[in-house]
Amino acid sequence: PEALWRHPMDSDDTPDPPESSMPDDHWHDDYDPGYDPAEDWLDAAVADFTESTKAHRPMVTTEELTEEHDDLDPDLVQFLAEAEPDYDWLIPNVVERGDRTILTGAEGAGKSTLLRQMGVQCASGIHPFTGDDMDPINVLLIDLENSRRQTKRQLRPLCSAAGEQYHDGRFRVIVRTSGLNLTEPTDMVWLAQRIEANAPDLVIIGPIYKMATADPTEEAPARTVIACLDHIRELYGVAMLIEAHSPHASNGGTRPLRPYGASIWMRWPEFGLHIADTGQLKHWRGDRDERQWPGTLTRGGAWPWTVAPDADQTFAKVIAVVTERNAPMSYSAIATAVGCSKSWVSKVVKANEQQWDDVRDRIGGSWP
Repeated sequence: PEALWRHPMDSDDTPDPPESSMPDDHWHDDYDPGYDPAEDWLDAAVADFTESTKAHRPMVTTEELTEEHDDLDPDLVQFLAEAEPDYDWLIPNVVERGDRTILTGAEGAGKSTLLRQMGVQCASGIHPFTGDDMDPINVLLIDLENSRRQTKRQLRPLCSAAGEQYHDGRFRVIVRTSGLNLTEPTDMVWLAQRIEANAPDLVIIGPIYKMATADPTEEAPARTVIACLDHIRELYGVAMLIEAHSPHASNGGTRPLRPYGASIWMRWPEFGLHIADTGQLKHWRGDRDERQWPGTLTRGGAWPWTVAPDADQTFAKVIAVVTERNAPMSYSAIATAVGCSKSWVSKVVKANEQQWDDVRDRIGGSWP
């Protein structure tokens, strides 16, 4: 399609792509049937796309830099006196335009469901964690793992839950089960073209291991993928919610919360979260800004995931703590680990006696 090779910043005299790789009506003596001019055209399109986007980050020479910046840089007081930019919220108090968030979890923990749910809610003007009204935003889901049939089955109940609140045209879907290879120019241009065409505010994409064909544990290809995502994020002003799997446990230890793959993925995003089977949301890296992510979600209700009431949140944390310890614990030890009082632990445990007994039986041992 034309949008693949023509960028909006291109001039009107950009040459058209070749219509055919074969001669019109005759063979030239030097014609090579193995040659396809479309390959040259693709190389030219990629180079043209790269050149056109340089205007967003113009390069200057050392001489120009010296001439234009003879003055001193701002003093501390001057720097702090500069006007603070307002938050450009997409999800109020949670996600700002340009944010990068990676959500990890075990297979079947519900991370894909949560991300899709957040997308449909945002496109319907529903705050994912408070249920309050918010300005609807444009969302693009790029599913790199599930089939078209599976994705339809997973999105249909979410669309039903949104009902008449869903705004037509706000949620766009791309299913590309074969994945992407963002270390190659063709897929880089394809992704940029799709984001440009659909004009989303929020891009939900993943999982990470389907973004390149190279070994996901290698640093070099991961850096290339990240450079591509950052370039697109800055060029089009989108926020990204990215799905990732967490590594399996090794040597009998607990399963890590971080993303599977190169360590650079731990350093890259503004927010790194892990969703447990119990619904607890843990942060596997320090947040770069203060946001109101919930501590615990619960399954069921009007949506597949809902924010748990305070008592439920505490009990989910209690279960997570004792499950991770996998050994009997006193109420005092649990309260210290969860960050609440011993009496509150006792209260929420008593309100969930059957589940508590099931956990103690599964762990075994002598409980205080």
